[in-house]
Amino acid sequence: MDAESIEVEMNGEVRRVPRGQSVEALLAWLDIPFERVAVELNKSIVRKRDWAATQVEGGARIEIVEFVGGG
Repeated sequence: MDAESIEVEMNGEVRRVPRGQSVEALLAWLDIPFERVAVELNKSIVRKRDWAATQVEGGARIEIVEFVGGG
């Protein structure tokens, strides 16, 4: 484990991500469009308006749900 990354559980899978990321920055790093996703961090929904201020710490449990439209 290097000092520049942390380990988190994302959608049930352990992943290494950059240290010091906000939810918003993490989504950008993952190349996930902001418009159609919901984020749960440690079993609490994070409101979109709070993404930039909410830090992701090592050991965090993150669920990212992408909404898909269809008919």
